[in-house]
Amino acid sequence: MIHLVKKIKKVNPYKIRLKFNTGEIKEIDLEEKLKDWSKTPGSTYKQLLEPEYFKKVKLNTEIETIYWDNGIDFCPDVLYSLGQ
Repeated sequence: MIHLVKKIKKVNPYKIRLKFNTGEIKEIDLEEKLKDWSKTPGSTYKQLLEPEYFKKVKLNTEIETIYWDNGIDFCPDVLYSLGQ
């Protein structure tokens, strides 16, 4: 099954609660992933470690996933698999 993000329910630093096309609501904790991905010099993921910037996440209704203005987005299936 292909998973799509239908709604952003709640955003805290590094954690996002999302509603998927299955009707399920999952909380995704991205803190460890972001810290790992931010180790590369010049990584745009470092910006997402700033709590105020992280909270600026948006829903892209065309491709039904989340994104930030710096160009970072996530595959909805990956988000679904990371969710609890």
